[in-house]
Amino acid sequence: MSPSVLNVEKLSIAYGGRRGWQSAVDRVSLSIDQGEALGLVGESGSGKSSVALAILRYLPGNARLAASALEFLGREMRGLSGEDLRGLRGDRIAAVYQHPGAALNPAMTIGRQIGETIMRHRPVRYEEARWRSTELLKRVRVGNPERVLDLYPHELSGGMQQRANIAIAIALNPSLLVLDEPTTALDASVQSEVIAILDDLRREHKTSILLISHDINLIRRSCDRVAVMQSGTVVETGAAGNVFDNPAHAYTKALIASIPALNLTKRDGRLAETSTTVRDRPEAAAARTDQRDRQVAIACKGVSHSFGSQAVLHNVDLSIGQGETFGLIGESGSGKSTLARIVTGLQVPSEGSVELFGRKVAPRVEKRARSERRDVQMVFQSPDRTLNPRHRIGRIISRPLRRLAGLGRSRARERVADLLRSVRLAETTAEQKPRSLSGGQRQRAAIARAFAGAPKVMVLDEPTSALDVSVQATVLNLLNDLQRDKDTTYLFISHDLKVVRYMADRIGVLYRGRLVETGSSEQVFRGPNHPYTSLLLAASSEDQASVVSILVEAASRPKGCCFADRCPLVEEACRTAEPPIKELGPGHTIACHKL
Repeated sequence: MSPSVLNVEKLSIAYGGRRGWQSAVDRVSLSIDQGEALGLVGESGSGKSSVALAILRYLPGNARLAASALEFLGREMRGLSGEDLRGLRGDRIAAVYQHPGAALNPAMTIGRQIGETIMRHRPVRYEEARWRSTELLKRVRVGNPERVLDLYPHELSGGMQQRANIAIAIALNPSLLVLDEPTTALDASVQSEVIAILDDLRREHKTSILLISHDINLIRRSCDRVAVMQSGTVVETGAAGNVFDNPAHAYTKALIASIPALNLTKRDGRLAETSTTVRDRPEAAAARTDQRDRQVAIACKGVSHSFGSQAVLHNVDLSIGQGETFGLIGESGSGKSTLARIVTGLQVPSEGSVELFGRKVAPRVEKRARSERRDVQMVFQSPDRTLNPRHRIGRIISRPLRRLAGLGRSRARERVADLLRSVRLAETTAEQKPRSLSGGQRQRAAIARAFAGAPKVMVLDEPTSALDVSVQATVLNLLNDLQRDKDTTYLFISHDLKVVRYMADRIGVLYRGRLVETGSSEQVFRGPNHPYTSLLLAASSEDQASVVSILVEAASRPKGCCFADRCPLVEEACRTAEPPIKELGPGHTIACHKL
């Protein structure tokens, strides 16, 4: 009987610091057989990434490791020299990390980076390495791979960057692939593609996979077994379907109860934040069912924008009522974040204008009145871009309290504590700097900062993509509570359709800078839909067999329907004429020749 590809027994890890040794992992045991995929699930701080670093032998110098066994293909890893480890990494063991841009060298083309891995471990010349690189990009379903080889990382979307990382990782057909949150920042269709790629690897090359994620749906769809970690220990393990359908441990039940379902909306009540499902306050998140008599909070009129010769938004008309949550969905590169930045005044549109509560505002935020700046705030996907690393969290949050809300020093200090509690952070967090917080904690601090000035309009650009499911539930409940109490308007951007379904009153679907469908949440999720919306909904399905069609990174069409090159319903008229905007129901519009 052949040994397991990976065998870990009683692994314990502690980190040394000013306060002595802090335990991060406590007696964790796991094994992975050939061609098997094991999912490691848990919240931020549960020890998942520490386990991965121990397996890869990448633990920092202040870490202390103890284990009965840490074996790869029957070989004990702890006694290997640095040269032996370098020979294994990239060859027999490979890793894919959460942030694809950070894992790629910005000064090297994609072709050089893939080829470097091949030439480091195999006696091949440059020409053969480039040919193999082309074949690898084909394996990860990249269109026009010869062109992509000559591009730099900044010229690719996030989804394409991650595919390049996966190509590098599988370049030498490793026996074990470790993926640490590989799809956190990716949209639904790209996530579905990554799942399909992993399935191909396991089927064709018998690759074993350790998939670390807080995305339970991703684990369910792509793994055979799952281990659930809490506070450094494995609290439940078993077949993925059994664990998620019939969880035995209270912590696993809490994680699953925290996840919105595609048929769950805020009208159904609050999301679970503890070990018991909280559904007893439906009035706290009651949705606005009639927006016709309410003031328009945000109006985008004919907004277009280009970066150089590349058009990213095309004549976007959009209105959002006061107290409404408008969900904006679409793939990476569709123009969602650009539109958000135009609304907040961080980006000046090439054409068109933005109105707030019936008043046209200056395109640049610096030229807007103080009240207009206070009324519109934004939460970004990456908190690292919004939190000053040199300041403590308390100062970061108190500054808008004093400048925008006009609070005195003592009142601002009290309000800082209230805001931290509202996003489930300890009051002592005010004395910490961003670098001492986890990614999820930093994002919650950024959300608290955005709400400090009591804005009337909040633009949320992927606000929960980096959060664990239970913390995500807390934040979503918080947003709904604040909306009910303050009548706040939300422009909510997310690639997670379950979150959008739960939060949004109305939804807009953006594809290559064009709104191809708008309607109420019920209309969009019930259908009929634009073919692109149907693709996104299929990609978000919990059906393990549901895989969307191959994505093609094609340029925008100079004429005709922007979706024609990917549409299963395409006909000749789609390629030559712009599709008309049809109203299928009250407020439900679709830009399509066929519907």
